[in-house]
Amino acid sequence: MDEKELVEQILQGDTKLYAEIVKRYSGQVFSKMLCMTKNTEEAQELTQQTFVRAYTRLECWRGGALGGWISAIAMHLSLDAIAKAKRLRSTPIDNIGSKEQDDPYNEERERKLLQMEAAMATLSENDQAIIKLHYYEGKKANDIAGKLGMTQSNVLVKLHRIREQLKKKMEDERG
Repeated sequence: MDEKELVEQILQGDTKLYAEIVKRYSGQVFSKMLCMTKNTEEAQELTQQTFVRAYTRLECWRGGALGGWISAIAMHLSLDAIAKAKRLRSTPIDNIGSKEQDDPYNEERERKLLQMEAAMATLSENDQAIIKLHYYEGKKANDIAGKLGMTQSNVLVKLHRIREQLKKKMEDERG
């Protein structure tokens, strides 16, 4: 059975067929997750999350390569996990030696982080990917362009617009 027929039957209620999709692509997704996270348990967890998310959004699949679509979901989840881990272990250089670093919980800093996460959650998946690749993975505009199929100048313009959009959302929330 080809992918299109398989998805159509699942969407029509034969949810047991989803096991076939998991069987076809779980190895590919797990190996991608393991490469990204370098941690077997985390890779297993993210693989499971990928297939749960793909199942809940199966009606959004527009044809094409199902494996590619599932891999894109996996990439977004792994970028989110990497970004979250990086946020948890990083301390801004400006704060080294400051009271904020010595204080394990700083209410103002936590509020700002939550505000930024909420603002980022309103961005499109593509905009979130651009921000995560640039800020959390340290990728340059030309690398991001190649990875996302965009031009370098388009990435730079989008980065500027996304930053302005996030800044405005955070200012609106404060005001």
